[in-house]
Amino acid sequence: MRLIIAGGRHFDDVALIRAALARAHAIRPITVLIHGGSGALGITSEDWAREMRLHVVRYPANWREFGKRAEAIRNAFMIEDSRPDMVLALPGGNDTADLIANAARVGLPVIDAEGQSITTDAKTEPRAGATLHSLSPKTP
Repeated sequence: MRLIIAGGRHFDDVALIRAALARAHAIRPITVLIHGGSGALGITSEDWAREMRLHVVRYPANWREFGKRAEAIRNAFMIEDSRPDMVLALPGGNDTADLIANAARVGLPVIDAEGQSITTDAKTEPRAGATLHSLSPKTP
């Protein structure tokens, strides 16, 4: 399975990233891990994939060319170009919410860190200010 892992560029919960990847891999074995190369999420997920001897495809945002729109443009291209089978969505902001909405529009399944399906109304645009902080792990 070709899996996109997505989340905020400042999301840095290494234990959660690794556990979420392990859950996704248990649901359906990952063969190619696709990520945007941002911060701890990119480094941790790529390290995990290399440890698992998986192929890795990195899509860094082109900040110089696109400025503030770089992440949204990269995310749309990543979904179109990488031929993913599923998206693993971790906590993030508007760009992560947009990626999830775009994945839903093209019929890609999206799961959260717990391996639960995330459903969205694929016909509507994400609300301005919408975030995925609700995808944080549940605290007892």
